[in-house]
Amino acid sequence: MTLTNTTETYQSLQPFFTINELNDNTKLIRERHAKDLTRSTYRVLDVLHRYSSKYYGVSYRSKSKIAVELGISRKTVTRACQQLESLGIIQQHELKRHNGDRRRSSNAIVFIRLEPSKIENVPTECPKEETPLNTNNNPKITLDTKRGFRGDKIPAFIYDALSPFLSESAMYKAYSALLRGKAAIDRTITFESNEGLFTDAILSVINGYKRGVVRSISAVLYTVAFDTAAQIYRKENYKVPDWLEIATH
Repeated sequence: MTLTNTTETYQSLQPFFTINELNDNTKLIRERHAKDLTRSTYRVLDVLHRYSSKYYGVSYRSKSKIAVELGISRKTVTRACQQLESLGIIQQHELKRHNGDRRRSSNAIVFIRLEPSKIENVPTECPKEETPLNTNNNPKITLDTKRGFRGDKIPAFIYDALSPFLSESAMYKAYSALLRGKAAIDRTITFESNEGLFTDAILSVINGYKRGVVRSISAVLYTVAFDTAAQIYRKENYKVPDWLEIATH
């Protein structure tokens, strides 16, 4: 899917609803990755945070401008962003200009919402509400008794997307991350009713995983589930303002 540098794109990529959520997330990044990040990467992280306040968690500051601001080379900024992405801290989205020749624009760099420590433990069983119906269109997946993996709890389209790349234990952890990301917005939203949107989101993470730019796959899956659920929630709960409704009559 091609993204353009429009207000609608930046708004749809927002991982946070308030500036406080963004600040808390950045604080959590510093705490968890204090020993992982180089000095240059820390400085780039701070700049990205400062330029992510208009669309909470989304920076469209170009790498060239970041380099000038910090007095370092653009290559150093690029390496820093690659390190942040490999650790599951940010995602980089290539954007095209929305008018004219539609040439490449500055990337949108999106902070990934980190999961609080208290929910990092994988639950022993997935919520029953996500159990797929045993129909021809959504076949029940058999139980692997050797590892105790409850594959029958995962919707078939998610299982098919994840199983070629993850072990059974890793796949269960990844699915749990998807559940938590979705539930953080609205537990009543189901994967099955929005299969197309969630499939696209999951496959985008898998593609990044195959290219080696995504290492913490569960963290990124949590974020895309959160973002997709937020998109669905906004669409389902959007109300036309009274003044606009009157004007259309």
